[in-house]
Amino acid sequence: MLFNIESDGGNIVSGYLIPDGFSETPHIRVSDDNGEIGVFACNDVRPQVTSSGRHETGMVGFRLDDSLIPNLAERQNLKIRDAKSDVLIYKRMTAATPIARKIIRLETQLLPMIRFDQHCGRHFQYELYSAERLGHETTLQVFHLNAVDSIYLSGRLLMRNYEEFLGKGFEGVVLLPDPYYEMAVRIFLLKRMAKAPVSFIGERDKLILGSAAEYFSNADLDDFGSLRSLLKKAPSKVSGVLTSPTTRQLTTTTPEQRISRRDIAPAIDLLSRFSIVGHHEAPDSFQHAIGEMLNIPVDDLVVPPQQMLLKGLADKLRLLPIAELMLEEDLIFDHYVRQAINSSRPQSWSNDAS
Repeated sequence: MLFNIESDGGNIVSGYLIPDGFSETPHIRVSDDNGEIGVFACNDVRPQVTSSGRHETGMVGFRLDDSLIPNLAERQNLKIRDAKSDVLIYKRMTAATPIARKIIRLETQLLPMIRFDQHCGRHFQYELYSAERLGHETTLQVFHLNAVDSIYLSGRLLMRNYEEFLGKGFEGVVLLPDPYYEMAVRIFLLKRMAKAPVSFIGERDKLILGSAAEYFSNADLDDFGSLRSLLKKAPSKVSGVLTSPTTRQLTTTTPEQRISRRDIAPAIDLLSRFSIVGHHEAPDSFQHAIGEMLNIPVDDLVVPPQQMLLKGLADKLRLLPIAELMLEEDLIFDHYVRQAINSSRPQSWSNDAS
């Protein structure tokens, strides 16, 4: 899906929404502070979209005016969304001044920090969370929103595909997990996925994680010997889900791509271009760094604490050589990153390039 806002002249708002379906008629949902205003079909033809083979009819443009929405210029905090996916296309902020920065928060955990993102995102004109659920094309479109200077984007992305934007107006922030704790989270969620739907896991990830979820469906996570046996016997589709996920996020461009020790240095190099790097062992420092960067109240920026059940599972994993082998790149990466954090400021790493 591609989209953009082209102009907001108050009484006229224009843009486009190109759906994934070649013959699909896109619709936008418009709302403001008083609730939903209406759902409108895109009815403005864009010939270039047809000639490029992106859409059958080219009927992907929209133009809102007083004939469709009375008193359009006076509408407070107007929002335009894709009616099908509910993805935000445009937000007119009139009640507050948005933060004039473009932020990408790289999510490194399978369990996303939704509340944290919501508290940050409400201060920006454009906000999109868990972008990995929407695929590469839609995520890339957010980086290309040229008419918006206030963007907050988060997602468990393969960052190598978007690294060029760190030098083109976007500032990266990331909270790194403890490798063993993240492995515990993944195993726990995979076991849960096999029994019940997990709302924050997108369709693409369900396909990638499906084999691993089935493998751990009947796992006894309290049995040390059983856990060791499961990890030792894990087939490649299962072990790939658990193998050094942070290093993979920073160095690969496709989910199937393998990594080795040679990828640790490039991962650290890419991380050095981030404005704020924190570690889950010291979440308070990360919260204060973000609050200072965005000039917003720190108390609203709640990083979920580690859960005792998962900490216990992580402690079991620390005793397993097979878990250490699977996390080899992430453990080395984590060691050097924490050294850098501790040498620059207590438990936090903040680049002041901005």
